[in-house]
Parts: sequence; C-alpha cells; structure tokens
Amino acid sequence: MILFTSQTLVLGFLLLLFSRRSGRFNLYPCLFAVTWTTAVLVIRVIYGVDHDSFYSSDQSSQLELLRKVSREGITFSVEQIIGTRYIVVIPVWFLKSFGLDPLLGFKFLQGICLILTYRVCTDFISDHGLKIKLWHAILFSGPLFIFLSVLGLRDLQIVLCVSCFFLGKTSTLRLFALCASVLLRPHLTAALIFGWLISLWFARHPIKRMPLAVIAITIGGFFAGGYGYAIGGNLKYAIEYKQPMIFLQKVWWRFFANILGLQFLTFGDDVVKMGVGQLLVLRLFFIDTFLIPSLFIFTLLNQNLKSSAMRTQVYVSFVFFLGLATQTDFNSSRQNLPFLSIMGVLALLGIQQRKISETTDQPSRREIESWKN
Repeated sequence: MILFTSQTLVLGFLLLLFSRRSGRFNLYPCLFAVTWTTAVLVIRVIYGVDHDSFYSSDQSSQLELLRKVSREGITFSVEQIIGTRYIVVIPVWFLKSFGLDPLLGFKFLQGICLILTYRVCTDFISDHGLKIKLWHAILFSGPLFIFLSVLGLRDLQIVLCVSCFFLGKTSTLRLFALCASVLLRPHLTAALIFGWLISLWFARHPIKRMPLAVIAITIGGFFAGGYGYAIGGNLKYAIEYKQPMIFLQKVWWRFFANILGLQFLTFGDDVVKMGVGQLLVLRLFFIDTFLIPSLFIFTLLNQNLKSSAMRTQVYVSFVFFLGLATQTDFNSSRQNLPFLSIMGVLALLGIQQRKISETTDQPSRREIESWKN
C-alpha cells in the first residue's frame, strides 16, 4: 500500500505539471489532478488488492491483455493489434517495466487523455470567441469523464480520438485520430466515416427543413448502422448473416433512452441491482449523461447557428453508431461517451450564440424612446 500510495502521489503531481500550459496553471486540470489522485487512493483503500474489481470487470480483462503481451511479446498482425488493444496496453507495458503498478498505469494514461481532451475542446471554443469558464467543463470533461478516468479503461482515449477528428486544427491530426480510432473501436471508425460521407452530400444539398431532415437522418442513419453491423459481422467474423433488428420496438426504445441519457431503463434486474429511483439520483451527479445529448439536440434543430454543418455530421455519426450498438447486448452511458465531448462543445457554442443573437435583436432603450416619439 505504501508503494502504491507513493506512485499515485507522483503520478498525480505529474498530472498537475501536465496541466501547466504557456507558463500558467489552468484551474480545471489542476482540480482534476487533485480529484484523480484522491479518488484512486480511496478506491485502493476500500477495495484493497482487489481494486481492479471496482465498478467494472473490464479492468481485470485489460490487465489480462497486459499479461498476455508480457508472456507472448508483441505480434504485428491486425487482429492482435486491435484485439489486444496495443494502443492502450503497450504504453502501460512500458511503464510497468519501471516498476509502476499496471492498473495505476492504465488510470494515469486515461488521466492524460482527459486533460488533452479538455485542451482540444477549450482551444476550439476559444477560437470561436467564447471565454472559458469552469462550469463549461461539465459539457465536455464532466463528472462521467472524471469517473471513467479512475477506472483506467480505454474510453477516454476513444473520446480524445473523436474530439481530435472533429476539432483538430490540421488534416494530419484529424487523419491520425481516425486511424487511432480503428485500433480502439473499429465500428466507431465506420460511424465517423459514414458521417463524413453524408456531410459531403449535405454540402452540395443544403438542408432546408431541419425538423423533417432530422427525422429522415435518424431513420436513415439508424437503418444504415443496423445493416452495417450485420454485414460487418458476416464479413469479419464469418457470422451467419441475420436480418438486423430495425423495426422492433425495443431497439428504438434503446435509441431514445440513449438520447435522453436514460439507458438504465432498458436494463433488466440481472444487469443492475439498484432501483430506478437510485439510478435517477445517480444521474443528478453524472449530469453530463443526459444534459449533453439533450442540449445538443436542442441546438441541432437551428441551422442558423455557427458550426451547423459539423453539428449535423456529428449527429449522423452518432445515430449510425447507435444503430450498430443497439444490435448488441451492451448498452450503457459508455455507448454515448465517444460523442459526448464534441456534442457538449457544439451545444455550448450554440446556446451562447442564441443568447448573443437574442440580445442583439432586442431594441436598445434609445431606439424604444425614438419609436415613442
């Protein structure tokens, strides 16, 4: 425990140093570094040597992948690179050679990814003339992101890739992010490419009636995702082709539950032991799970806002991804997570722009007096 504590404190200090930028410390990354250090230590104290069992068994699975690499070495094949999650495991394998606790290494890597995601998002927001405030982080690096950073899974690496793909300042960075997403979650890459291709079509055929277009995009993207899952499974894994579940009520119930951040309503008692009331209260803590999708959809319907083309592209990719995900047995907040940061950024910009336009459109006191006269 003493060794683990000392390593955690050192890594927390490194996160704090990493938050320094242009000679200054930013408040949010500093607070995150302190929160991350405290949370990691608390989990270790409560769960002891079995702290990899906290919340998700995926942590144990990831540690097993690390042990596999240690036993068998690195094999340069596409199946091994993706299946063994080299992009996640190799950096920790390197850190482990210096005596770092493996699970702590995974958590540190995710902490770095969260800070980088915060930088990418705030840079984009600043470039659009909006001054960053601390509460803005709820919409792109909020409580759910912080919670997952102390689990050490691959989720925040995925979030970083999606954020860089949409918000990267150079085409090289965007292409690199797309290639990295292949190594993390290939069907997410398919969703990003699908959204990009559809955006090219919309560039030539601008949307005129957005509410009706959203309905068409939702149905079309969801269908494409469902059939994409069936065809992809048949080609990659030689699984017998089965008609995707498109017209069933339960898959659309899952879709709308994801849009509202209420995925737990689709679970059975065998999945979650907590009651609906407890889960709703928990959602008040992880407010970003339902706040971000709701605000994003709200701003999506207004095509007069800036970045409306990107907003549509994000939605198309998101719907396609949910079309894939609803064909599986997995459904949680982690299914939405890849798109939450970019959705939150665009929602924030849209809301701020609406406020500015409403303020600008209101007549001044001098104008009102002139009208009276």
